[in-house]
Amino acid sequence: MTVTPGMCGPIKAFAACVGDWTWEAVSHACGLDVFNARDDHGRPAYLSFYYYRITSGASFHPNQLTFGDRLEVQSQVFDAGRRSVLTVHRLRRIPEFENHDIAEPFEASEAYTRHRDDCIYVENLNVWVSRGDTQTNVGLVRSPPVGFDNTILPQLPDAYSPRFLCSQARTQHVFPDPVTDSWLCRGPEFVMEHPVDITHDVNGVGLLYFASFFSIAEQAQLEHWRFLGRSDWAFLDRTIRDARICYLGNADLDATLRLRLRLLYHPLDQAEEKTEIVIEDLSTDRTIAVAAYRHRWRELGRVPRQQELATTSPSRVSS
Repeated sequence: MTVTPGMCGPIKAFAACVGDWTWEAVSHACGLDVFNARDDHGRPAYLSFYYYRITSGASFHPNQLTFGDRLEVQSQVFDAGRRSVLTVHRLRRIPEFENHDIAEPFEASEAYTRHRDDCIYVENLNVWVSRGDTQTNVGLVRSPPVGFDNTILPQLPDAYSPRFLCSQARTQHVFPDPVTDSWLCRGPEFVMEHPVDITHDVNGVGLLYFASFFSIAEQAQLEHWRFLGRSDWAFLDRTIRDARICYLGNADLDATLRLRLRLLYHPLDQAEEKTEIVIEDLSTDRTIAVAAYRHRWRELGRVPRQQELATTSPSRVSS
């Protein structure tokens, strides 16, 4: 693949492109046209994103992608039940001197147990949904399409399944993560409201677009970043090691979302940070997404100052 202008820059652009690859990979693996699938009631069935995770190393991460990069993309599709499917992608930047026709074998276990520092991994757990009522995006129903046969797909070992993480996100509104359990909180919770923008946040079938959640989450992070006195260039320059979202619901076009952010940092290396985000629909009082970003940041070679461990009160701004 060649990196085009439309797939790099904001994480939203990257997530949207790989999301399209997921639909194409599932179509190919299942012999089903995912883009035109319908359930047994004749309603459009959408392979919606339930869990989306991007992981990368220091030598190759999404913020480094730029026009003209050549990528080797390998994708594997796995059985995740009658109403869902799991897809794993590995992206590797191809050096100019390398033979582009030779692909290194990719085993899915690599994405979970032995990450390569020169690769980006994307994990998508998708569930089939349909609209029970065409007038609302609330209360989508799980409904596999006619012709979808999950039994023809290979099984992913239970140890790699994200279902436990998603269950914890649904009940506790946070992802369990032993790596960051000992990290310290940098200041109080930051709160931001975001009215749904139908010119930016909605897809072609009137649903809140899965990739827009990345944009909405990053906008909130940027506002918090500025609140801490950090520069926009430092925000663009950060190394994103892990970004994940669990989608728990959708929202109507006139909804206002509330985002609650909690920023953590490594006690021995304050440049290593993690932002935990809960996204709520104020009109229905529902939590519709839980997100977490882990990143490393720098600004002119310095790490965050101790005084940035803010003792100020929470901030509320409108997007």
